[in-house]
Amino acid sequence: MTNAAATPRWADSSRGLGRLIELLIGIGLLRRPLFFQARQLIIRTAERSGIPWRARREELRQAAAPLLESSTTTGLTPPAYYRARFHAYEQGNLCWQAAAEAEQATDAMALRVWPDDDLTPAQAQTRLRDAIHAAVQPLLQGPIRRVVDLGCSVGVSTQALAIWLNQRADAAGFDGPTVIGLDLSPDMLAVARVRDSQGLVAEWCHGAAESTGFESGSVDLISLQFVCHELPQQATHAVLAEAGRLLRPGGVLVMVDQDPASSVLQLLPAPVATLLKSTEPYIEQYFALDMPAALQQAGFRDQSIRACDPRHRVIACLR
Repeated sequence: MTNAAATPRWADSSRGLGRLIELLIGIGLLRRPLFFQARQLIIRTAERSGIPWRARREELRQAAAPLLESSTTTGLTPPAYYRARFHAYEQGNLCWQAAAEAEQATDAMALRVWPDDDLTPAQAQTRLRDAIHAAVQPLLQGPIRRVVDLGCSVGVSTQALAIWLNQRADAAGFDGPTVIGLDLSPDMLAVARVRDSQGLVAEWCHGAAESTGFESGSVDLISLQFVCHELPQQATHAVLAEAGRLLRPGGVLVMVDQDPASSVLQLLPAPVATLLKSTEPYIEQYFALDMPAALQQAGFRDQSIRACDPRHRVIACLR
């Protein structure tokens, strides 16, 4: 299937439903109501599923506030694309609401991909992370010493990686890895530090995934989970180039994101697709990008592509 054929029709603004959705969300008077409806739908659905969205938001906000200043790199200016409206937040990812609700949103996402299964949020999250790690496992050889999770948000993927890799190391008699989480939002990093009460992650870094400042060839495993659909294509190419620079020869990149060929995404009802597209400004660019070709261009080889759930895919490859 070509990439164009895999693009959901609601995501293509050049024709049909996609064009109509693009016109609707381009009207300022409609955008705010769409954002409001999207947020309310997400919160109501999550709380009905056992996720204490609002109570957890206040808990995380209060605990993270004292850590915000120490989670901020002075003088770091986020790129323009990162200041766009995201996920029904007018300030995008650069606000405390986004950070204090990211954990709950991640749990809600995990539940949403298995709607017919009677799962708790923790069980859904475990199933998702286990599927991701199983896709990476065949590429790992010997000890993994240094891991970087690019675009780590509040650290859900980072901590899951640390637990899994430490278990792997213990079983094989290796030392556990040094795991680093990097993100552009200091609010996200402050929340990540609150959530990481066990100290599983060695460092939470405020920085850009396309320009980390880390030493070339110093990393064994790079994680890029649910990030690229939030990037314009130019930024995705830059992040992949940086990942290629950081990884040692034979190092592993694991990318998790929306699967353009997913039948669930292909068949989204128009109202749901409109809400989704209104909160994801770069989703069309993501679906239009031939990711395997972009990875090959960035110097990655031996790509393995497989679904980790009905909506998402894992691409694991070697440098």
